[in-house]
Amino acid sequence: MIQRIQSVWLLLAAILAFVFTQLPIFIATVAGNVVKKFLPTESLLLFAISVAVGLLALACIFLYKNRPLQLKLSIIGILASVVLIAIEVWQISRFEADNSLLKGSYYWGSLLPIAVMVCFILAASALRKDEKLVKSLDRLR
Repeated sequence: MIQRIQSVWLLLAAILAFVFTQLPIFIATVAGNVVKKFLPTESLLLFAISVAVGLLALACIFLYKNRPLQLKLSIIGILASVVLIAIEVWQISRFEADNSLLKGSYYWGSLLPIAVMVCFILAASALRKDEKLVKSLDRLR
């Protein structure tokens, strides 16, 4: 099951989605030079969608016998990653509005949903290539 490249991409997407839940995505300096970090665990919606994306990637790995379903779920994973990115930006803007910030910057953990989306895209393209190969071999039989 991990012999195919799409399984590797899906495993990497799952790992990145689960790691995303534990890393700070925004660091801000508030009044009094107090540094505050915003973690995805502080927002239930952000945390839940991140875990759901990771579980979806894991589920796709074990559907290796059903390539069309695996491809559909990978496309759903791409869309869920886009939703995760949008919710991340929305939650950070709410965090900025709730706190009077002197200075704030995105942390590198905020890039992980983009990496998850890229992994899903690479897995979907590998699945599409596999499906074309199987269909072409079926014509030869």
